Amino acid sequence: MKIIWRLLVIVIVFLSITFYFLRQPEDISELSKQVDMKVNNTLLQLSISDENVRKNFSVEKKSKSAKWVEFIKEIKTDKDREEIFKKIKFGLEEYPVSVQFADNRGSILIYKGDILLNRILFFVPRTKIKAAIIIDDLGQNIEIIDNFLKLGIPLTYSVMPYEKYSAEIAEKLARDKQVFFLHQPMQPENFPKVNPGKRALLLSMDEKNIKEMFEKNLANVAGAYGVNNHMGSAFTKDKDKMEQFLKIVKKKNLIFVDSHTSLDSVAYKSAIDMGIPCLQNEFFLDNDDDMKYIMRQLETFKNFTIKNGEGVAIGHVHKKNLPPALEKIIPEFKRAGIELFTIPEYLKTENR
Repeated sequence: MKIIWRLLVIVIVFLSITFYFLRQPEDISELSKQVDMKVNNTLLQLSISDENVRKNFSVEKKSKSAKWVEFIKEIKTDKDREEIFKKIKFGLEEYPVSVQFADNRGSILIYKGDILLNRILFFVPRTKIKAAIIIDDLGQNIEIIDNFLKLGIPLTYSVMPYEKYSAEIAEKLARDKQVFFLHQPMQPENFPKVNPGKRALLLSMDEKNIKEMFEKNLANVAGAYGVNNHMGSAFTKDKDKMEQFLKIVKKKNLIFVDSHTSLDSVAYKSAIDMGIPCLQNEFFLDNDDDMKYIMRQLETFKNFTIKNGEGVAIGHVHKKNLPPALEKIIPEFKRAGIELFTIPEYLKTENR
């Protein structure tokens, strides 16, 4: 009997140790270091030396399943980026990694599965100061969009899903070759007292529910270039939920803009960490639909953009004083050397 108990104890100890090690995250730091060394050698073969590297740093990363080192470098070169991509991809064929060329960001991304090991960015010199303005909350009225379209300036429109005219507005914007996003409702603070509207992503949803809801909303706003959040001050603070959501955004090759409705939002940083083309809103232009207020906000946004070289702001389609305010201040933007872009065009020249 004692022998049986001893054997049972040994088995339990063995299984406990095995289970402990199986639960430990896989360490792929050595692989990421080898990949970075290979990338550096390939760059040298292309005559891209340390003089061409403007930034070069690494960050230790850890998830439930793995730990690794992510290498990030920014390169200034006149060489063809696609040629650099092909050379690096060829040089890494012996390694268990995939190499992607993110053309909309001008970057080369190296993954092991879903884990980003190496990010190679290309320096793009700015010739002008950049600004982008998103017009939110489209969907309930189709006629007021013309107040913005007739301004003749590059704007990015964001359409709420499953409103009365959502699908029709998406079709109209697509016909007019306008850039538009899905304006995805997300759970705000004080929910349900504060209502985010139809088809919102909620903290109570699991990953499957989030995916199903988001995909249905995308189908309703067919042709969207990207997505930004409507409300969401509670949802965008939750790292796990945002990563579940952004995983789908990445798979569908969409742009993400954090509307930044909470100072505690982790949405933008999470998107950056996942290698998603993304931006973060810096100004709401029309919290008060008053001409003087909106003009002050636009003036502040103009000065911020001049100081920082770039800036992103959000306005709303139903604010009647926003179109005339934009019409009045756009000449001032031009005189100050600020060029307006849609979000995709803004990202193409983004310097990170």
